[in-house]
Amino acid sequence: MGLTLDVGCGANKQPGTIGVDRRLLPGVDVVCDFECGLPFRDGSVGAVYSTHSIEHIRDLMLFMEEMYRICAPGAKVYVRTPYYMSRNAFVDPTHVRFMTEKTFEYFSFPNCYGLRIHFRAVVIEYKMRGLFKFFPALIQRPFRRHLWNVCDELVITLEAVKPCGN
Repeated sequence: MGLTLDVGCGANKQPGTIGVDRRLLPGVDVVCDFECGLPFRDGSVGAVYSTHSIEHIRDLMLFMEEMYRICAPGAKVYVRTPYYMSRNAFVDPTHVRFMTEKTFEYFSFPNCYGLRIHFRAVVIEYKMRGLFKFFPALIQRPFRRHLWNVCDELVITLEAVKPCGN
Protein backbone atom coordinates (compact mmCIF):
# COMPACT_ATOMS: atom_id res chain seq x y z
CA MET A 1 0.00 0.00 0.00
CA GLY A 2 2.90 2.41 0.53
CA LEU A 3 3.97 4.87 3.18
CA THR A 4 1.51 6.90 5.25
CA LEU A 5 2.61 10.48 5.85
CA ASP A 6 1.41 13.28 8.08
CA VAL A 7 2.61 16.38 6.23
CA GLY A 8 2.81 19.47 8.41
CA CYS A 9 2.16 17.40 11.51
CA GLY A 10 3.87 19.69 14.01
CA ALA A 11 3.85 18.03 17.43
CA ASN A 12 0.47 16.34 16.72
CA LYS A 13 1.36 13.49 14.38
CA GLN A 14 -1.37 11.02 13.38
CA PRO A 15 -0.67 7.60 14.95
CA GLY A 16 1.04 5.15 12.58
CA THR A 17 2.31 7.82 10.19
CA ILE A 18 5.66 9.28 9.21
CA GLY A 19 5.64 12.84 10.52
CA VAL A 20 6.89 15.44 8.05
CA ASP A 21 7.32 19.08 9.05
CA ARG A 22 9.51 22.13 8.48
CA ARG A 23 10.59 22.14 12.12
CA LEU A 24 12.05 19.41 14.29
CA LEU A 25 9.40 18.85 16.94
CA PRO A 26 8.39 15.80 18.97
CA GLY A 27 6.91 13.25 16.54
CA VAL A 28 8.51 14.73 13.44
CA ASP A 29 10.45 12.04 11.58
CA VAL A 30 11.44 13.98 8.44
CA VAL A 31 12.32 17.67 8.41
CA CYS A 32 11.93 19.38 5.04
CA ASP A 33 10.59 22.50 3.39
CA PHE A 34 7.52 21.18 1.49
CA GLU A 35 7.71 24.06 -0.93
CA CYS A 36 11.11 22.81 -2.14
CA GLY A 37 9.85 19.26 -2.70
CA LEU A 38 9.08 16.16 -0.69
CA PRO A 39 11.92 13.66 -0.08
CA PHE A 40 10.03 10.51 -1.07
CA ARG A 41 10.21 8.29 -4.14
CA ASP A 42 7.71 8.59 -6.98
CA GLY A 43 4.57 6.55 -6.24
CA SER A 44 5.79 5.42 -2.80
CA VAL A 45 2.98 6.88 -0.67
CA GLY A 46 -0.40 5.26 -0.05
CA ALA A 47 -1.93 7.95 2.18
CA VAL A 48 -1.22 11.50 3.29
CA TYR A 49 -2.75 13.46 6.15
CA SER A 50 -2.59 17.26 6.03
CA THR A 51 -4.25 18.74 9.08
CA HIS A 52 -4.28 22.52 9.24
CA SER A 53 -1.14 22.82 7.13
CA ILE A 54 -2.18 23.37 3.50
CA GLU A 55 -3.36 26.93 4.22
CA HIS A 56 0.25 27.77 5.15
CA ILE A 57 1.72 26.70 1.78
CA ARG A 58 2.76 29.63 -0.42
CA ASP A 59 3.28 27.69 -3.67
CA LEU A 60 0.27 25.41 -3.55
CA MET A 61 0.65 24.36 -7.20
CA LEU A 62 4.18 23.02 -6.63
CA PHE A 63 3.10 21.37 -3.40
CA MET A 64 0.19 19.57 -5.05
CA GLU A 65 2.43 18.46 -7.93
CA GLU A 66 4.84 17.01 -5.38
CA MET A 67 2.01 15.29 -3.53
CA TYR A 68 0.83 13.76 -6.78
CA ARG A 69 4.36 12.65 -7.70
CA ILE A 70 4.87 10.73 -4.45
CA CYS A 71 1.35 9.23 -4.35
CA ALA A 72 0.77 5.71 -5.62
CA PRO A 73 -2.26 5.12 -7.88
CA GLY A 74 -5.36 5.33 -5.70
CA ALA A 75 -3.52 6.97 -2.78
CA LYS A 76 -5.74 9.03 -0.50
CA VAL A 77 -4.91 12.55 0.68
CA TYR A 78 -6.88 13.65 3.74
CA VAL A 79 -7.00 17.45 4.09
CA ARG A 80 -8.45 19.36 7.04
CA THR A 81 -8.32 23.15 6.77
CA PRO A 82 -10.22 26.19 8.02
CA TYR A 83 -13.18 26.97 5.77
CA TYR A 84 -12.81 30.28 3.92
CA MET A 85 -15.89 31.79 5.65
CA SER A 86 -14.61 30.96 9.15
CA ARG A 87 -12.84 33.43 11.40
CA ASN A 88 -10.27 30.66 11.97
CA ALA A 89 -9.14 31.14 8.37
CA PHE A 90 -8.17 34.73 9.20
CA VAL A 91 -6.82 34.78 12.76
CA ASP A 92 -3.50 32.95 12.18
CA PRO A 93 -1.02 35.41 10.64
CA THR A 94 0.87 32.52 9.00
CA HIS A 95 -2.10 31.55 6.81
CA VAL A 96 -1.39 32.57 3.22
CA ARG A 97 -4.65 31.40 1.59
CA PHE A 98 -8.29 30.64 2.20
CA MET A 99 -9.65 27.28 1.13
CA THR A 100 -13.01 26.22 -0.26
CA GLU A 101 -14.16 22.94 -1.76
CA LYS A 102 -13.83 24.55 -5.20
CA THR A 103 -10.09 25.10 -4.63
CA PHE A 104 -9.46 21.39 -5.10
CA GLU A 105 -11.16 21.29 -8.50
CA TYR A 106 -8.02 22.97 -9.87
CA PHE A 107 -6.07 19.79 -9.11
CA SER A 108 -8.18 17.50 -11.26
CA PHE A 109 -7.44 16.88 -14.94
CA PRO A 110 -7.69 18.75 -17.18
CA ASN A 111 -7.16 21.96 -15.26
CA CYS A 112 -6.69 25.65 -16.03
CA TYR A 113 -2.98 25.69 -15.27
CA GLY A 114 -1.69 22.79 -17.34
CA LEU A 115 -0.72 20.79 -14.26
CA ARG A 116 -0.17 17.12 -15.01
CA ILE A 117 -1.94 15.94 -11.92
CA HIS A 118 -5.32 14.40 -11.25
CA PHE A 119 -6.76 14.37 -7.76
CA ARG A 120 -10.43 13.46 -7.49
CA ALA A 121 -12.44 14.62 -4.47
CA VAL A 122 -14.09 11.49 -3.09
CA VAL A 123 -15.47 12.86 0.19
CA ILE A 124 -16.22 16.45 1.25
CA GLU A 125 -17.32 17.20 4.80
CA TYR A 126 -18.03 20.44 6.58
CA LYS A 127 -17.62 20.98 10.31
CA MET A 128 -20.56 23.26 11.05
CA ARG A 129 -20.92 25.35 14.20
CA GLY A 130 -23.72 25.30 16.74
CA LEU A 131 -27.22 24.44 15.58
CA PHE A 132 -26.17 24.56 11.91
CA LYS A 133 -24.64 21.08 12.24
CA PHE A 134 -28.11 19.62 12.79
CA PHE A 135 -29.58 20.98 9.54
CA PRO A 136 -29.73 18.76 6.45
CA ALA A 137 -26.82 19.26 4.00
CA LEU A 138 -29.06 20.97 1.45
CA ILE A 139 -30.02 23.60 4.03
CA GLN A 140 -26.45 23.95 5.35
CA ARG A 141 -25.10 24.88 1.92
CA PRO A 142 -26.50 28.45 1.60
CA PHE A 143 -25.69 29.18 5.25
CA ARG A 144 -22.13 27.92 4.76
CA ARG A 145 -21.57 29.98 1.62
CA HIS A 146 -23.28 33.22 2.60
CA LEU A 147 -23.07 33.58 6.38
CA TRP A 148 -19.90 34.32 8.23
CA ASN A 149 -18.54 31.74 10.70
CA VAL A 150 -21.19 29.00 10.52
CA CYS A 151 -18.70 26.46 9.14
CA ASP A 152 -15.35 26.02 10.92
CA GLU A 153 -13.56 23.48 8.75
CA LEU A 154 -13.46 21.82 5.39
CA VAL A 155 -12.46 18.15 5.45
CA ILE A 156 -11.79 16.69 2.03
CA THR A 157 -10.50 13.33 0.87
CA LEU A 158 -8.69 13.33 -2.44
CA GLU A 159 -7.71 10.29 -4.48
CA ALA A 160 -4.68 10.24 -6.77
CA VAL A 161 -5.93 9.10 -10.18
CA LYS A 162 -3.01 7.51 -12.02
CA PRO A 163 -2.55 4.65 -14.40
CA CYS A 164 -1.24 1.58 -12.54
CA GLY A 165 2.53 1.41 -12.55
CA ASN A 166 3.03 5.21 -12.38
